[in-house]
Parts: sequence; structure tokens; C-alpha cells
Amino acid sequence: MKIISKIGLFLVLSILITGIVSAENTTDIKTASEYAWNGTWSSPQYTLYISQDESGISGAYVPMDLLEYDSGYLEGTLSSDGKTYSGIWIESGKSTNTFSNDRMSFTINGSTDPQGPMTEPAQYTSNATRIGEIVDPANPWTGNYVSEWKSYNLTQDGFVLTGTNEPLPDNNDNPGVMNGTVSEDGMSYTVTWIEKGGYTFVMADDGNSMNVTITKSLEPDAIAEEMTFTR
Repeated sequence: MKIISKIGLFLVLSILITGIVSAENTTDIKTASEYAWNGTWSSPQYTLYISQDESGISGAYVPMDLLEYDSGYLEGTLSSDGKTYSGIWIESGKSTNTFSNDRMSFTINGSTDPQGPMTEPAQYTSNATRIGEIVDPANPWTGNYVSEWKSYNLTQDGFVLTGTNEPLPDNNDNPGVMNGTVSEDGMSYTVTWIEKGGYTFVMADDGNSMNVTITKSLEPDAIAEEMTFTR
């Protein structure tokens, strides 16, 4: 009986130890699977940084060419099966724009907010020309303008300025809105600008690539683009 009891006890302990080790391994595998999005991904145009842990998921992206594209960040959620990451992309920045003496054009000195590993904003400059004549001498910034990249519709109300911008047909940019203030002498204004659109990332079964659909804005009829990211 004693011998049988010892053998039985040994078998029970062996089963328990095997179960514990197996559970630990299962936990490790589960953790790796749960955080499958975590890491750095690349496409020809962008580097994408996704952070996924027990607190959730977030992302940021930086273009290969900061003069052609803007950096931005992602706000979204995962599907129940963990294979789809979707939400809203956001790009933002600041701009100080200065009138010419005749108030028929202005110089743009802007920046895009840094994202991911960026430590400083990306700077850009441009020039915009008024379309037509000054329509409101008391609020001379009010009107339509066009630059080499975008068209602008500005509304000035005293020291308050609001506006929208649209990319020109051959420019792969996004529409946006802006809000800011006009200087005391009326010859410049400073604004913050923001652009938003939708995204859907679908991970491949092997976890090493994903197919991406991006919309240029949040409008129902927004133009959509397809691209692929790999680890």
C-alpha cells in the first residue's frame, strides 16, 4: 500500500507540474498573440508605430518625405477577433501667414506636429494668391486663395479667423480646417490646423503584413486609398 501510495503521489505531482508549465506556456503564447499589432511597420510612403499592451492600442505615423506628406496619429479600436484595427487618423499643426503689402497674397510659414520618434515639428513654406478682389475691406483676410498645393476659404471677423482648405486635384493631400487670430495690425494671422480621415487595418494570417484602407476625410463619399504595411 505504501509503495502504491508513493507511486500515486508521484503521478499526481507530475501531472500538476506539467499542468503548471503548460499553463505558463499557454499564457506566454496568448500574450504574444494578444499584442500582435505591437511594433514598427513600413510602407513605401510611411513608417507606422503601433503600441499595444494591456491598456489598449494606439498608433502614430511618420512619412518618408516630410515635405510631401504629414505625420499623424491614430485613434481606434480592435475588432473582437483582434485582426482588424480601425478608427480615425489625425494630422495637426500650426501656421503663421503674412499678407503682402497689397493684401492680394500671403506667405505661409507652417509646421506639422511631431509624432512617433520625431522630436521637432516639420516645417514648410508656401505662398497663396487671392482669387478675385477684396470683398470686405474691414476684414481683408476674408476670401478665397490658392497656393501650389491647396485652395483656401478664409473668414475674418475682427481678430478671429476661421477657414477650410482643399487639396488641388493633382495634389495627394487632405482637406482640413483652421482656427486662429489676426494680429493687431491685421497683416498676419496665426492658426492651428487639423485634418482627419478614416482607416482600417486588416492583419494577414501570418501577422507580418497588413492591408490598409485610408479615407482622405470623414465624409461618406471621401476618396479611399489602399496600401500595404509590413514589419
